[in-house]
Amino acid sequence: MIHVITLPEKLRKVLERTVKELAAKENVYGVGLFGSWSRGDAETSSDVDLFILDRDDFAYEFVERVERGGFLIDLNHVPRRWIQGQIPPEIDQKLYEAQILYDRDWALTNTKLLMAKSYSSPERVDIRTDAHVVESDIYLSRATSALSRHDFRSSHLFATVAFENALKVLVEIALQPFSNSRFMEIARSAEAKLGMHNVFDEYVEMTDFGRVDKIQARDRLRLFKNVWDDVNAATKENLQTLQSVHFKVRTRLSYYLNPGFLQGVVKRASAMIEAEKTVEVAHYLNDIVLDFVENYAWLKSLIDKVKIDYTTLIRSLEGLEGEDSANYRNITTILGLDKIDRIVATKQIDETREAMLRVRRDRKLLIKNHLLKT
Repeated sequence: MIHVITLPEKLRKVLERTVKELAAKENVYGVGLFGSWSRGDAETSSDVDLFILDRDDFAYEFVERVERGGFLIDLNHVPRRWIQGQIPPEIDQKLYEAQILYDRDWALTNTKLLMAKSYSSPERVDIRTDAHVVESDIYLSRATSALSRHDFRSSHLFATVAFENALKVLVEIALQPFSNSRFMEIARSAEAKLGMHNVFDEYVEMTDFGRVDKIQARDRLRLFKNVWDDVNAATKENLQTLQSVHFKVRTRLSYYLNPGFLQGVVKRASAMIEAEKTVEVAHYLNDIVLDFVENYAWLKSLIDKVKIDYTTLIRSLEGLEGEDSANYRNITTILGLDKIDRIVATKQIDETREAMLRVRRDRKLLIKNHLLKT
């Protein structure tokens, strides 16, 4: 029996049935509820997130989406060996938030207890923030390379991802939970909590998210549905090729092309639009489409037997889809790439580099000062 008093009865019964099904599988060693339902800040449009400790030996975490009793549930499969050694920082929050629903050998429970003690420690926060700094450096390098190759759209895209990682550093230090659909709200709160200035506003200005109104947000959501339909059709015609792509690409595309994923995005984005959280919608769709498109480009390059350069992702996509392709135009519109030239791209790289220098310079002091107070 699952005793989670914060959950509504209908969801609790759905989880009981789901966990029973999962526990019957030989490869499943543990199940934990994390995310908004575990934290207690879920909304009616929120998905349900389950941490699945998996015995199978795979290199990357992967997600499956299922529908149970009217709820969309994400099964986040994590290899069991990840908790038997040095825990990767990307699963820290999931372990910290997890309400254990099933544990075959107490390994998940013991790891959860360990994370509860270490999650807020300066040492663990330093590890997580350092990972974001490294990620920012990687994307800034890609942006600079794209600029040198005159792909200004890719340069802009990668610069914004690099800049977003500066905000992620602040979110980690402020001990705020990451949420795909509340990232902008949380990032602004983290910046204010730490006494930092301008980083959030500079990011909003660079991305133009602040200029997206309800009409434009609805239009981007409509275009996303069109992109999903086009990519889904292309993938269905090439299922054999899909099975031959890299494990990470295959599992990501399988997740994105699940009809339940589209249903969840439409439901969540529509709720945000009605609540007039248009900045949040713009970021939410941008984040999804970037990863969706990058994985689709891998598949499309294999289908067309064309080698592509991921430093120039948008130019490569243009070559794969065609400049006049509706799918290509829809993607660039959602990502806000219509008015990017060399001057804009160069300025964005400079602004991102400056923001990361500030965050890199202040990171350890912010960790020390903030975490000593908590």
